[in-house]
Order: sequence, then C-alpha cells, then structure tokens
Amino acid sequence: MADKSTSQTLRRGLLILDLFHTHNRELTVKEITAKLNISSTITFRLVNTLIECGYLTKDPSTGKLRLGLNSYKLGIYADPIPQLRETAIPFLENIAQITKETVSLNVIDPVTLEGLCIASIESPHDVKFSRPIGLSRPIHKGASRKVLLAFMDPTQQELVFQKIPPADNIDIKVLKKDLENIRIQGFAHTEGEVNEGALNVAAPILSREGLILAGLSIHCPTYRKKEDTVECFATLAKEASLKIGNIMENVMENITL
Repeated sequence: MADKSTSQTLRRGLLILDLFHTHNRELTVKEITAKLNISSTITFRLVNTLIECGYLTKDPSTGKLRLGLNSYKLGIYADPIPQLRETAIPFLENIAQITKETVSLNVIDPVTLEGLCIASIESPHDVKFSRPIGLSRPIHKGASRKVLLAFMDPTQQELVFQKIPPADNIDIKVLKKDLENIRIQGFAHTEGEVNEGALNVAAPILSREGLILAGLSIHCPTYRKKEDTVECFATLAKEASLKIGNIMENVMENITL
C-alpha cells in the first residue's frame, strides 16, 4: 500500500531525474516511459514540468533530454558533509603543487554505493587524467574507489559484491584478497585498471573508529611514473589523509557539542 503522506507525482519526477546517471546522459521520452513503466501521457507531463523548471533540457534537433542547469546547481549545493571538502581542499592543493598531478577527494554514494568525486585539483600538464566533480563510477575498480570499498562496512561490501555484473569478469575471491592487501598497506595502487595508461594511488580518510569518510587519490599517466612514484604518492596521500581525519574528528565533536 502506498504511503498517503508522500506524493506519487513528485516521486515519479525524481525517479526521472535518477535515470540520468553516468551511463544514461541522454534519454528520449519513449525510453523514460519504458524504464519507469508509466504511460506516455504522464511522462510527457512530468518531462515538460521538469523542462519548465530547468531540471531537464531538450535538444531540439534530436528530441533527446539531458539534465538541465538547475540539476547541475542542485548537485553542487548537495554536500552532506561540507566540512570534509573544506578541510580537505588545502591538502589536495598542497599535494597537487608538490606532484604537479591531479588530486581528488572521493566518497561513497550512500544510494548507489558507487565512488563519487566531490573535489578535484587538476594537473597543470597538457596530458593528464581529469577527475570532474560529480563523477560516479563502480566502487570495485580503480584505486580511488577500491580504497573506499576496502574500508567499507562488511554488510555494504557484500551488497557491492552482489551488484558486480557478470560481464565485468571479476573474481570475488581475488577482489577480496586485493582489498585485504589495501587494508594492510594502508593505500591502494592501480595501473590501467579503468583507463589505459593511468596510474592511481589512493589512501583512506578514516574516523577514529576506523569508519571510512573518504579517499584521497593522486592520478597521473603511467609514462610519467618513476621508480619512487608510487611510494611518494602513497606517503603524501597517507599523511594528508591522517591529518584530514584528525581535523574532521574535532569538527564533528564540536558539531555534536
């Protein structure tokens, strides 16, 4: 039975916006209707309302829909722990200045259980790996996200394992061993696991109780890798992550008080 204290119309509108994730940047009205299993009449009415309010935009030449500017602005304002980003930014900027490489801050999306980038300082090099804010990807690939998975609550971990598509050809036993190694060494390191020619080193930002708050990652092309690059990146990321975690503990204590 539907909850009478909630709005079905609003729910459907929000579900439409939810369809426009990383893999569905553009959709037609017909595709939305099929995915939500509602009538085309209702879809048209909801879509037109979202367009009118600036949350969707329509390409006049193709008729395809994309998220509008108001959706983008709303996403920027949606910061569940603003103090985390504010605290981390100076550390990200410092590492970016030292390494001249891209540095990012990533958290676990509580709804999708994917890795979500909430802050990024880009490398000044012409050839670089960008980490746009809002980028969301499966948490079982790439050091910047695997470091989140490694320190995730075991119950949530199992949910992630169950969601991994067979097409990814992931051996769960091998993945679990990899995550164990990440926990032991205190950082994650991958090369070419998601993007060919990409090197990624990431360290976890943990609470005093060992709960994962975020991950700090350094990204660069593998051709710029030197003998001590991974060790250097790991040291910088771990030291900064520890300091950010300590600061966040004090911040959260003051908020509680």
